[in-house]
Amino acid sequence: MPFLSTFPGRSRGMLGTWVKIPAIETVELLGHAGFGFVVIDMEHAPHGMDLAYRLIFAAQACRMAALVRLSDQSGAQIQRLLDGGADGLLVPRIDNVDVARSITRQMVFSPAGTRGLGATSRAGRWGLAPVKDYVRHGNEECLRMVQLEDWATLEAAADYLALPHVNGVFVGLGDLFLSSGKPASDPEVQALVTAVGAAATQAGKLSGIAAGSSEEARRYLDLGYSLVMVSNDATLFGEAAREAVSRTLTPE
Repeated sequence: MPFLSTFPGRSRGMLGTWVKIPAIETVELLGHAGFGFVVIDMEHAPHGMDLAYRLIFAAQACRMAALVRLSDQSGAQIQRLLDGGADGLLVPRIDNVDVARSITRQMVFSPAGTRGLGATSRAGRWGLAPVKDYVRHGNEECLRMVQLEDWATLEAAADYLALPHVNGVFVGLGDLFLSSGKPASDPEVQALVTAVGAAATQAGKLSGIAAGSSEEARRYLDLGYSLVMVSNDATLFGEAAREAVSRTLTPE
């Protein structure tokens, strides 16, 4: 399924969540719940390449877009994840324009980039898709999103959005809190979030952000963010389980 081409003309962004639990069944439940996409988290969850591949397949089989957050900036996972059919990649902790330029170039086929041809992979339908379709899909439909996670980098979001192979920026509120001491609810943080979203819209590119609650996620959708994530599979399950226990054992 095409991914990026579904965004022009959309009146509202897409809702997703992180995949932390290493289980296909959980991904299936997220699809049944109605999420539009998931991000398979290789940075902060125990997902190796084999499992990530299966989670990509499971998400897409459940009619969700399957994005993957890389574990680091080495680029070692890029070729195999994209050839495994991922709809896009998020690169964590970007704070340098040159690094952003270099790593997103690895996601684009030569000669514009340095990605190698692997048309007999899943992304090429195991060699059954025409090579030109495999290349076009990789260059035009796959998300190449960089995570900006400190104050100065987020203020310079327009510089990252100007890079030719970056087609989205993601606001990392967690690490922003660690470096600034300001929570997501701080008015200065919210002003920065608004400015980054506006910069992405002006550049004609996507914006992403994660929220801890449904109310916060709705606010980011209202701001015009393209990809909004609420919580994660582990926390959603844990909170639902805790509520079930509490409702059962607490006297009325």
